Amino acid sequence: MEISLAQDIMSFCLSQSQELARQELLRRQRAERLSELLAQVLQRPQVACAVAAFGGLASAAHLALSSRRHGAKLRLARPQLRQAALPEIYVCGGQSSRQTVGDLERYNLERGEWEQLPPMPTARSFCCAAGLAGKIFVFGGEKDQRAAFAACECFDPGTGDWERLPPMPTARAGCACAVAENKVFICGGLVMAWQVLDVVEAFDVSNRRWQRLPPMPTPRCGCAAAAVGRRVFVLGGQLADGTVLDKVEALDLSASRWERLDVMPSARSGGTAVACAGRIHLLGGLGNSGLTVPVVDRFDVQEMRWLPPFAVQLSRAGCGACAVSTEIHLLGGFDASRQDSDRHEVLDVDTGEVRQAMSMPRPRRLCCSVAVAR
Repeated sequence: MEISLAQDIMSFCLSQSQELARQELLRRQRAERLSELLAQVLQRPQVACAVAAFGGLASAAHLALSSRRHGAKLRLARPQLRQAALPEIYVCGGQSSRQTVGDLERYNLERGEWEQLPPMPTARSFCCAAGLAGKIFVFGGEKDQRAAFAACECFDPGTGDWERLPPMPTARAGCACAVAENKVFICGGLVMAWQVLDVVEAFDVSNRRWQRLPPMPTPRCGCAAAAVGRRVFVLGGQLADGTVLDKVEALDLSASRWERLDVMPSARSGGTAVACAGRIHLLGGLGNSGLTVPVVDRFDVQEMRWLPPFAVQLSRAGCGACAVSTEIHLLGGFDASRQDSDRHEVLDVDTGEVRQAMSMPRPRRLCCSVAVAR
């Protein structure tokens, strides 16, 4: 009885072992066929580019390094993907030869060329702009020193069309904006005749609704703004009496309250702020003397302190600026002689070095600029 039971158990184990071996063999054969098929498919450059684009540069790099067989074409496709991943720079509105313009121009980083795009429905200067969800949003502004606009318009690079959006609850020019949590925060500005505002409103791109937020402790226009993490920073600007500010205030989105931070090394109005590599860079603008501020002030967000400035000659105000990787592109504005500028300069935030890039198609001031991924 015991011998028979043992034989039955042994027979069962052998049969299961053979079945498992057969299943393992089939699994390996399927894996080899899939591997061979994948290798054949990835030999086609257009397929390799599509796969890498879908998975992203990091995934493409991982596959290219982990498999010599499958990664050959991906390694060749990565330079093309890097170029395709470069954002494009847009410059909106402003004044040129004392005329308010609705121009929208795009700079292609790969080719180093400018392209004229359909103009904004509302010509404006002294406005602000934000890039979000692959689109360009333009807010407020004014024309010919008249009452400020509440107009909000959106450009879709994919279709080449402009769309009018719900207007800002508060019309204003000379305001600043920053992007955080899928919203655009509009800070400060003026209505007309130096009626300077402390108003802060947020536009939710997903539902296209406006929200009123706690006002800034200091009313200001001509200020700059940038967002890092869950904080929106507002820097500089000027009061209704023309006093140029060195004050910095930050809105903590978690607590919905404002906090005062250390003052800027250089008071300025009409400058622009760009968050790049964990720091806020403040460029251009006019000081209390009425002269352009040449240095670039830098604020370390993690340590919450000002760093030594970059002593570079970027003397201009009323310009646009945006970040691409570890570089900041500075566009247009007006110089110390009050002449409109078509200059396009690029600041490397790691080294503090500045290089010249292709000038804008025409000089303009009081414009705004954003970088948007393709």
